[in-house]
Amino acid sequence: MNAPDPAEWAEIAPHPGARDLPAGRHELHRDRLLTAIARESRTHSSPQVWRRPALALAALVLVLVAAAGAGLAVSSGDEPPAALPSPQASRSAARLPPPGAVAKIRAYGTVRELTDSADLVVQGEVVSVADGRSVYRVAEVLYRAPVAPVSTEITVGTESAGSPGRPSVLYLALSDPQARVYAPLSGDFGIFDLAGETATSRSSAMSVTGLRTEDATGAGRAFVTTLADLRQLASERG
Repeated sequence: MNAPDPAEWAEIAPHPGARDLPAGRHELHRDRLLTAIARESRTHSSPQVWRRPALALAALVLVLVAAAGAGLAVSSGDEPPAALPSPQASRSAARLPPPGAVAKIRAYGTVRELTDSADLVVQGEVVSVADGRSVYRVAEVLYRAPVAPVSTEITVGTESAGSPGRPSVLYLALSDPQARVYAPLSGDFGIFDLAGETATSRSSAMSVTGLRTEDATGAGRAFVTTLADLRQLASERG
């Protein structure tokens, strides 16, 4: 088959560039091409690479803030948040002593301190012990505060007040005013056993060391004095 003559080929398939596009089509294609080039430039430009993490970080911060706010709202509910006490209020509360006989539980250094803290100081003996309490027969009242009721027998809220028939001097706090129950000051600190006119602290570990002033050399030993000395200190308070 012979190739067509160039003149005949021009008639059969004219050159593409020889055919004009419709009016305005050139501008349309040019605008599309420029738009595509600009978009491609923005996609691969370095500022955009750095801007994306910044935008992502900002979005993350917004999400966390929103989540924190929602969590606070859920946890608080309809109740207002509790106010924390001020340091001044905390210190004031810490300085408040406990009420009643509990405030008199301490380590006493002298008989004077015991006398000044007691609601009742009596000499006598235990009559009976039952149910964690002792019935104490009072032979002499050395000191009585106005609020302290007393009769020939009182109730002491412990079994350690002494064995029945054993003479003693008790320094007592009114632990239950309604039931008229007493308790020795700081346990054995408020108990002295009597042998005639000699008064000896019940415990060597829980004992005063002096009448009016403490004696460091007497620490860890039972304190020995006389019933007359105990009476004298009680009268000084009264």
